Amino acid sequence: MPADPDLPLVRELQSGRDAALDELMARHRERIYRFIWRYIPREHDALELAQETFVRAYFNIGKFNPRALFSTWLFAIALNLCRDRARSRAYRLARAADGDEARLDTLASGEATPAEVLQRREKLRTLAVAIDELPAELKAPFIASVLEGASHRECAARLGLTEKAVEMKIYRARKILAEKLAVD
Repeated sequence: MPADPDLPLVRELQSGRDAALDELMARHRERIYRFIWRYIPREHDALELAQETFVRAYFNIGKFNPRALFSTWLFAIALNLCRDRARSRAYRLARAADGDEARLDTLASGEATPAEVLQRREKLRTLAVAIDELPAELKAPFIASVLEGASHRECAARLGLTEKAVEMKIYRARKILAEKLAVD
């Protein structure tokens, strides 16, 4: 396993130098936010969970085991928060009420005619719903690998799985999505 570039900062944070957290946040904030936003597609919730990820990391830094990369540990915290939020009844009700229009507008933007934009937006909405409906054990590897571009090795480390398990889960997720999108 390669040396963890975050380990010196983690050690500083563990020894009480809180400024090290700012540097760790600067390094990982964007990737953590994007991962959460793809799992929990409401901007407000994604921002809140990204902040909560770093708060939990700060208060639990003493539990960090340097056998794993700090980024792996951080993504595990983020994933657990996402799973908790997705299971929350209040979140499901709020999500149903707002329809995620802002996210779809962002994804559908570009140079196109209004009809093409509308058609693209509808396809993206259908895909977003299908991804959201994936079982949790398939959703996380799919998002991390396919949408975030992480390698199977990185996904395996983040999720505590083998590379082969990640590969199979992504295969199963793609198969489910293909079936859902073919029917719709």
